[in-house]
Amino acid sequence: MKNILLVVSILFLVLSCKKDKENLRQPVTENNAAIVTDTTLINGVLLELIDNNGKAELKINSKISRSGNIKISPPCYFLRWEGNKVENFPYPDAGVDHTLVILGNIDKRSGRICGKGLQGLLFKKDSIIITPRTLTHSLTCADSGADEKIFWGFAHD
Repeated sequence: MKNILLVVSILFLVLSCKKDKENLRQPVTENNAAIVTDTTLINGVLLELIDNNGKAELKINSKISRSGNIKISPPCYFLRWEGNKVENFPYPDAGVDHTLVILGNIDKRSGRICGKGLQGLLFKKDSIIITPRTLTHSLTCADSGADEKIFWGFAHD
């Protein structure tokens, strides 16, 4: 009787694990894949911009608190100066240690990574804030950055 009970218990566990495994996740395909479009390291914190099936997201590899959501359309990129260094400005008067700008709403006709959507990313003490305000007024290219007044505006909102 003990052997029958043991066999039934094992069979039950095997069948339930198989069913759970099947329901865990759909296979990753081109249509549902999350794609990392840009990364940077600020104060030892890795930031990844992700196109998650048409929704822009920010992934942070730290327990640092975070608020806000990316409102501009992916793919998204960090603005860079001279093509490689992520533009980053501190504004101690506003309590901001680092100000970065995310570029989205990409215009694929330009041949470069350029778009009409900008959104701020602020490091304040032990938190990261994605600004609620976006700018969509003019075409900006990721490799040539933006005027510092854009960064100042996001930091002082």
